[in-house]
Amino acid sequence: MLNMKKFTTLFLLMAALLPVAAQVQYGTEQYAVRAYAGYAHNTTYGSYGVFDFGGFMPINQHFEMQADLRLSTAGNHAFGVQLRPKFTVPVGEMFIEARLLSNLYKRDGYNDFTQLIGVGYRMDHVTAIVGMSTRIIMETPYDWHSTQSMIVEPFNICYKIEAFICKQTSPWNISLCATNITDYQIERVWQPMFMATGLYNIDNHWQVNLAVLCKPTGMFHLNAKYYGSEVRAGFNYNF
Repeated sequence: MLNMKKFTTLFLLMAALLPVAAQVQYGTEQYAVRAYAGYAHNTTYGSYGVFDFGGFMPINQHFEMQADLRLSTAGNHAFGVQLRPKFTVPVGEMFIEARLLSNLYKRDGYNDFTQLIGVGYRMDHVTAIVGMSTRIIMETPYDWHSTQSMIVEPFNICYKIEAFICKQTSPWNISLCATNITDYQIERVWQPMFMATGLYNIDNHWQVNLAVLCKPTGMFHLNAKYYGSEVRAGFNYNF
């Protein structure tokens, strides 16, 4: 249980170092915050609302951080932090992505902690990430003196491939994505999610966003032909 306590302490310490939390935008060096609202539906919870908040902090040209918070009317809440060292290459940009993510499933009485480490590549029209993650699933309330209420998934392959119609630095864009990673969940390798997103920069500070997500399968729903979908809209404000 000592290792679990160290993990939780590290998670909370890293969270405290970040502001309340925006989508990574290739080519930007601006601080940003975001706020989204959306409608979601799945076969477990039915219809519910989601409210997302985030912050993006470019420390310098080689390092950036991001924090994400999701609240939902279904009682599923998520919080995550991302650290992203990055390196310019002759064509595009390479980066290392480290994530810590906590999902609280209040109605079901469990919390999962997931950590991810991956390598990514960005260029004008494509972003790709491949990596691995580890998940710890615990019943709530926590019993720090027992391992019977804990499930550990030591290894999972993570991936993301996103293609953009315009250059990622363009004032408007549309993208299509296949992944098992989002800001609020990291699914098993055989549980892909498909997303379509659009954005428009109103001016140098305000950006509006729309995203649609389809999730064919869900956690512990491996045989579902349809598990869930989500639509969300909101804005980013760049400082």
